[in-house]
Amino acid sequence: MSEKSRFLPHAERLVWFGFMLFLLITAMIYIHRGIGLERDVQQAHQEILALQMRLNEVTSGQVAQPAAVGLTQGQERRLRRLGLNQPREDLLNDLVQQPELIDHDPVLGGTLFFVPDETHVLNDRWVLATFEDGHIRGQMLLEYEVAFGTIDWRVLDSVLDR
Repeated sequence: MSEKSRFLPHAERLVWFGFMLFLLITAMIYIHRGIGLERDVQQAHQEILALQMRLNEVTSGQVAQPAAVGLTQGQERRLRRLGLNQPREDLLNDLVQQPELIDHDPVLGGTLFFVPDETHVLNDRWVLATFEDGHIRGQMLLEYEVAFGTIDWRVLDSVLDR
């Protein structure tokens, strides 16, 4: 047996041992990195929780922001496409001309009418209108639809002030 053939099995074992050692070290590095990342994620979650709790403390005494009232730009564009040139003004003018929508009896010979300055277009579907006759007042919620510039009104609810 030559010296070269005797050395070959040892060299092969050394190569396999080196390869396995390399794989083991690589695996350990990835495991160590994973543990570090897990620790970083856990710390980030704790910081987020602390910030959320602080935010809750700061905002607990605040009143929620009221909902926006009025037509959005998109709703105005839609109503213009349906035939209203000045949607808010056209709606109010049309409503004022329809006092028959008020389903209450006037008092002391008065005439019920809508009060334009106290009537609000809530959105592209509803209007909250105030009405009076000089003696009594009330409010009503109306739903409307627009088609070819014509406004169709429907009373949803109406109440007199007490």
